[in-house]
Amino acid sequence: MNIEYHITKTNILLDGRRFYTYGIAAVDKTSAKTQIKIIDVSLDESFVQGVTDLLNSAKVELCHFAEVVDDELNR
Repeated sequence: MNIEYHITKTNILLDGRRFYTYGIAAVDKTSAKTQIKIIDVSLDESFVQGVTDLLNSAKVELCHFAEVVDDELNR
């Protein structure tokens, strides 16, 4: 499978306040279908973009996607 990772943005309402949380979607480049996504990685868009860039540059296989995200969150 030919996977490309994209940043996602979700609007959430918590205690009457609006926030944006950023996640990552794994998209099959052949079919353009999302295979899996992690909706809430961080409120920090630049951090999530960095993780997304790492996933794409390293050509991380789908089976390692969640593990790599978890590793980056625990740095």
